[in-house]
Parts: sequence; C-alpha cells; structure tokens
Amino acid sequence: MSAIGNEYGGAIFLLAREENILDEVSEALEQADRVFAEQPLYLDFLATPGIPIEERIGAIGGAFHGRVPDCVADFICLLVEKGYIRHFGECREQFEKAYNSLYDIALAEAVSVRELTEDEKSQLKLSLERSIGRHIKLSTSVDKDLVGGMTVRIDGKLYDGSLRTRISEILEELTK
Repeated sequence: MSAIGNEYGGAIFLLAREENILDEVSEALEQADRVFAEQPLYLDFLATPGIPIEERIGAIGGAFHGRVPDCVADFICLLVEKGYIRHFGECREQFEKAYNSLYDIALAEAVSVRELTEDEKSQLKLSLERSIGRHIKLSTSVDKDLVGGMTVRIDGKLYDGSLRTRISEILEELTK
C-alpha cells in the first residue's frame, strides 16, 4: 500500500467516523470502486491531465453527486485534483482495513466446487463467526478442480476442508 493510499484512505475514514456515516461511506466507496472496475475508460478519463479539470470534476458530479454521500464525491474530486485518482483502490482498501478493525470484522474467502446458495452462505458465515468469535465479511468463489468440500481463508489463514486434502491425509496415515 502506498503512502497516498494510507494517508487519504485514513483521512476519509476519520471524516466518516467523525460524521457518524461509516457504513454509508463504506458502501459508497465500494460502489465507486465497482464503477471504476467496470468502466476503466472512465478512470482513464479522470486521470488524464490533458483534459480540463473542470470537465473531469463535472463528470464526477454527474456520476456520483446525489448517489453517494457528499464527502465521498468530494473525496473523488480531491483525488482527481491532486492527480491521485489511480490510488483510489488503495484508499478504499485502507478505509476498509480501518473499518474492519473498528468493528472487529474478519475477511473470509470460501472456495467450493459449486456456487453456494444464499442459505448455505448464511449458514457458513454464522458458523465461521461462532468459530472465531468475530464478525465475518464473506466472499465466495467456485473452483471446479476441487473434488468436494471447500477451503476457507480467513485473514490470510487457510482452513482446508476439501475432499482432496482429506484423502491425502488418509493416504499419508495409511503409508506410515
């Protein structure tokens, strides 16, 4: 993470905390991040110094004002004005890191052989929260190469409940 990401992400976190709008700002930063990911040309436009700043700031107003808290739209404008808009993702990461720390949220990534239903996701999230004693922010993905079961990574630590690993463990025990 760059110093810019740390500084500006920390600043928007402190502002949102002071204004008691942490949840709203978190959602808005996520929304803006999706827009930038889905529309890379828009990000290129905002980052192009050859385009007049008024035009770039106007585009932000059209895209975000009224849809996100004013402080988030102003934050994006500030990043454009300073020439730091390409650091937006790092700023959001720093904000989320501080947010998750404040609310004791652990990030969990579950990988399974098939897409989990909403009910299965809810049950897994609840089970993980009980297991580690923290709130969980769960993301899921599919890996067709898994034989069965799933793997879960929580804050970087891997919990491997895949069938392949269990079979390997059994084979290892049998060959001892």
